[in-house]
Amino acid sequence: MITIEYPAVGFGTYPLQEEVCAKAVETAAQVGYRIIDTATFYENFVPIGQVLKRLGRENFFLISKVWRDHQSRDDLLQDISMTLEQLDTEYLDAYLLHWPNSQIPIEETLSTMAELQKAGLVRQIGLSNVTIHHVKRALETGVAISWVQVEMNPFFYDADLIQFCHKEGIGIQAWGPLSRGKISHDPLLAQIGKKYDKTASQIALRWIVQHGCIPLPGSQNPQHIQQNFSIMDFQLSEEEMEQINARAKNGQRERVTKEMIGWEDEFDFTYEQCWPKNWSLN
Repeated sequence: MITIEYPAVGFGTYPLQEEVCAKAVETAAQVGYRIIDTATFYENFVPIGQVLKRLGRENFFLISKVWRDHQSRDDLLQDISMTLEQLDTEYLDAYLLHWPNSQIPIEETLSTMAELQKAGLVRQIGLSNVTIHHVKRALETGVAISWVQVEMNPFFYDADLIQFCHKEGIGIQAWGPLSRGKISHDPLLAQIGKKYDKTASQIALRWIVQHGCIPLPGSQNPQHIQQNFSIMDFQLSEEEMEQINARAKNGQRERVTKEMIGWEDEFDFTYEQCWPKNWSLN
């Protein structure tokens, strides 16, 4: 088995689309990014696929995520077929559930994803926007979970989830690592940044990397794309890490409500509420 190492910072592509997306991904690739994150919901497969094909698909770690209402067996097969076709690729490096859906048996979902993995269409399987309860429940299916993608930034992180995933050998991908641009105005991070001649955003990304996680910043600004990648030439002290940790542990995550998108997130679910066990699969 060939092992390929990738830089520890990935490129997030939401909400970039069409030519703007293509240009941003190409710029990111030129800078050195090799991990590219997308999802069915983003509607940007075609431009990403065109860029990666031109630059050599095999040089990139490509992540996609299936939407909440497409996690039954038939819908998953439909989603992966469409995803691969539009990305113009034969496989995904990682295929994640974009949001957990307690109304669809996790056994059905993950067993189907395992079939896709066995067929070579998916190399690794993961979850997104979950809590430690979801991960524990998913692991009970016996399907190997390689990745968990969750919100993580100096304004919020789920320390218990990250510790559990590290213990189980599950990698963490951090979406919203710059809190949709809010990080750049943060006084604490800006103050720490002066010591290293770095921006507040670079401090935030370095904090994530030193937690053993992969941040997925996105931008269409070439300067920001470069800056977000240039975080490997310094290291935060233990005291600085703890300063940021203390605030982030007490922060508030982004929430999804019925008013926003037609359904509610499952962050408040107990273990028993995550994918109930009383289903009988045909």
